[in-house]
Amino acid sequence: MTPSPRVYATPPPLREAEPPIDLVGKHLGPYLVVRKLGSGGMGTVYLAEQTRIGARVALKVLHPHLGQDASLRARFYAEARTVNLVGHPNIVRIFDISEAPGGLHYFVMEYLEGVPLSQLSRPMEPQLLAHLLEQACDALDAAHRAGVVHRDLKPDNLFVVRREGQLPSLKVLDFGVAKARGPKPQPALTVVGTVLGTPAYMSPEQWTGQSVDGRSDIYALGVTAYLVATGRLPYPRGQMAELLLSFTAPGPVPPHTLNPRIPVGLSEAILRALARRPEERFATAFDFKQAVLAGVNAPPPPAPKPMLGELESSPRGQTPVPMSTVCLRTPRAHVSRPEAGPSRSWVARVHRRSGTGEVEVQCIELSRGGLFMCCAEPFPRLFSRLEFTLLLEGETVECVGEVVRHVESAQASTWGMPPGVGLQFINPSPRLREYLLRLRPNRPSTAQAPVALAQECPLL
Repeated sequence: MTPSPRVYATPPPLREAEPPIDLVGKHLGPYLVVRKLGSGGMGTVYLAEQTRIGARVALKVLHPHLGQDASLRARFYAEARTVNLVGHPNIVRIFDISEAPGGLHYFVMEYLEGVPLSQLSRPMEPQLLAHLLEQACDALDAAHRAGVVHRDLKPDNLFVVRREGQLPSLKVLDFGVAKARGPKPQPALTVVGTVLGTPAYMSPEQWTGQSVDGRSDIYALGVTAYLVATGRLPYPRGQMAELLLSFTAPGPVPPHTLNPRIPVGLSEAILRALARRPEERFATAFDFKQAVLAGVNAPPPPAPKPMLGELESSPRGQTPVPMSTVCLRTPRAHVSRPEAGPSRSWVARVHRRSGTGEVEVQCIELSRGGLFMCCAEPFPRLFSRLEFTLLLEGETVECVGEVVRHVESAQASTWGMPPGVGLQFINPSPRLREYLLRLRPNRPSTAQAPVALAQECPLL
């Protein structure tokens, strides 16, 4: 059976594309084109002035070679009708649609000063991320209640508007491939089995050409939130389709594992939006918004429970020390190989805060920056300090480290390593520095380690 054709958000021209035209300095109706703002698959956006009153607007002009196709013209004008159907302050406003001499089709939008979300630095502060996600959810909720599914939500289509002395606001752009479910039957702009969207942000149901609803937009917003929160996409581009369409493949790494500044509640909300099955995601964008706000405003989690032996002797609120791991597995990157030499591990005796003794744990990944302690949950809190004695070739060295990374059991299993915590040394002693300098040339090179672990598991 021949698979259905796939058509993405940028439609291919029906004939060889004509050279682009430059409209700067020319008039389109009452508008003088001032400068080019950007260009996409469907058209080019210009800054223009209304010559009579001097008001600044944005003109989106359909590429002339696409304007000769009736179905593409219909899709272009459908964007303006769709936006006006929803009418929400977090969706860009479109004032007019028109055709200029020479077959130039365009519509007039509000001019926004700011940048697309794709151009902001990543990872983003959790509070700012939640603030922008809240507005995106409001816009999507209004669109979905109006029967409109965006179908191409991504950072380039989320515009961050900056205003002096105010928090930035967000506008959703480009409803060019949106689908409206109006009360009256409308001529179909797509056919069953086609796929519209941008691959990295498409939901599994989009990949397979199934019908989509608002939960597909929630998935795309989840991908966007994951990227902005962690600085990377939830799935590698080369494996995206394979992982998305397999319900048994492991899910994305939790955002708070990659970026400890992300609250666990916000991390969990993003992961739920990324569920492969639509029924496992949030039912509405409003529900996603509520989970985001609850996650970022939640009080800090309670201190992990102390070990059984510390229940009576450890004062409340003290940072716990790692517990010995029942089964210390050797990570794949440290398996003995002839070319890499024998694997290395070290022993640390972590001092209890209560002063009642020590806990002995195995350590790996010793470097000038720190080390990784193999231990069971509950973990010491992020950014807490641990004092420990490190056994180095029969000699003991006193150390202090700050917890900078958690690797929970589920993720450790995916990476093929023990669970535990990454520590960064604080003011290492001259003896420790001397040992680490001598150790470094003997460590396996990154090129010898498995690529997946080297890229996805920067422990320290």
